[in-house]
Amino acid sequence: MIKYADWHCDTASSIYETGEHISDSNTHINLKLLKNFDSPVQIFAVWLRKEYYNDAFNKTVEIINNFKNEIKSNMDSISLVKSYKDIVNNKGRVSAMLSIEGCEALEGSIEKLDMLYDMGVRLATLTWNYKNCVATGVMESDLGGGLTEFGRKAVRHMEDRGIIIDVSHISDEGFYSVAEFTEKPFIASHSNCRSICKAPRNLTDEQIKLIGERKGIIGLNMCQSFLNDSGKASVDDVIKHTEHMLGICGENSICLGCDFDGIPSTPEGMDNVTYIKSLYDRFETEFGKDTAYKVVYGNFIDFIKDKI
Repeated sequence: MIKYADWHCDTASSIYETGEHISDSNTHINLKLLKNFDSPVQIFAVWLRKEYYNDAFNKTVEIINNFKNEIKSNMDSISLVKSYKDIVNNKGRVSAMLSIEGCEALEGSIEKLDMLYDMGVRLATLTWNYKNCVATGVMESDLGGGLTEFGRKAVRHMEDRGIIIDVSHISDEGFYSVAEFTEKPFIASHSNCRSICKAPRNLTDEQIKLIGERKGIIGLNMCQSFLNDSGKASVDDVIKHTEHMLGICGENSICLGCDFDGIPSTPEGMDNVTYIKSLYDRFETEFGKDTAYKVVYGNFIDFIKDKI
């Protein structure tokens, strides 16, 4: 079995909405599917529907608690991890780490950021598609503005506490504001190349280069509309984006951020997380064994060693 680590899935929010269980849910990711990998590491994002924004913190806590209950019911297969050391000591089980997808839950409060950290959140995607107390999302870029005054305070606090900063979904202006007001490497957990696919959610070549120079990480997204302008994609498109990133940021800054259970459709031939095994084989064929290992697992682990 291969090792596998991924920066972003929406499975925790999905099973909260449907009432399914992580053990055998009808989703891209569940515990039965993850058993195909050697001690996999998966970051589970808490994503909120817009109708939850007026009570964002409490709804985020509710989703986290639901997910933690799922973990308690399956302790032989999965464990919540909060540090690199936890992952190292969690051999044989899924290492589940929490993130928030959009900082609506902060509600302008550093205290709430600390509370989420105490609950196990170790990565914060600063925006979803809309403007919030931290910054402007990519779908409202016309509103302008980088990090808000609170957002600048929040990202500095994240760096101090050990919360990884994620710029997927942020506006271009917000991206460069993060680069200006942070010191540590940051990531784009689930974004592809805009020069190949024009979706505004993707990164420009300049942004890809900057993340690489900052020794950050980019997670390859499996959403078809972020892989190909036609909206229909295959593994060949994943390879194109990977090859393009390799030429700009190098092999040490590319990972997986598949966005499973947060995307309407996956590339042809990649129905669920188990198909990462065939993607690994394709990476090995195209780019060599060392690069394949780095993209599918190694870079993730190397990045978090001194971050959390």
